[in-house]
Amino acid sequence: MSTYSVKSFTVQPVDGDDQVEVVIHAGDGSKWEYGIPFSRSTGRYMFEEIDVIAMDFGDEFAEELTERIEKLVDSLKR
Repeated sequence: MSTYSVKSFTVQPVDGDDQVEVVIHAGDGSKWEYGIPFSRSTGRYMFEEIDVIAMDFGDEFAEELTERIEKLVDSLKR
């Protein structure tokens, strides 16, 4: 069972860097921030914390977040 509820979250590129910024705001006022490096040539990225996010916020949110990250990284490939 998830521990927190998601109030809002953002997934956006970091200007001038090959990173995606993820910010999650929980219903209790907590805030999580992650910088996820990726390759513009291959679209590969590593976000090991997704398992922790699934435990804290639930599998459904973790899947939605993964889809958003993959979509953004795909749009940033050269």
